[in-house]
Amino acid sequence: MAGPLYNLKQGVTVAGDITAASGDIATDFQVASANGAIAIPTRGRKFVFITKGTACALTLAAPTATTHDGVEIIIMATTAAAHTVTATTIGFNALDAAGDVCTFTAAVGNYIGVVAYQGEWYVTRNLNGTLA
Repeated sequence: MAGPLYNLKQGVTVAGDITAASGDIATDFQVASANGAIAIPTRGRKFVFITKGTACALTLAAPTATTHDGVEIIIMATTAAAHTVTATTIGFNALDAAGDVCTFTAAVGNYIGVVAYQGEWYVTRNLNGTLA
């Protein structure tokens, strides 16, 4: 016997905020034109486009267990520079200081995708990013 069917609708961010009113699968985006922090949405998917012409240093705080579980963030270079993304405190894939910085080669289109689960960022995809 088949289980119930669900109808998920693509969400739309409202004034830069992801709320329950914005749909079941919310998508947000952020432009990183200067060094700084990546804001973590409470649910859904987020795209971060790096537009800084020289190497951009971004930080990604640790997600909150349960609150952020399933949140996906994809960070992509739109400029050819050795951008860095630092997962503060926890590192990527629970590696702590051994894998807390992702450094891109200097090419447009490089990216890293991560998903939050129980207070950790797990890498789901990576193009030309070195974790160290």
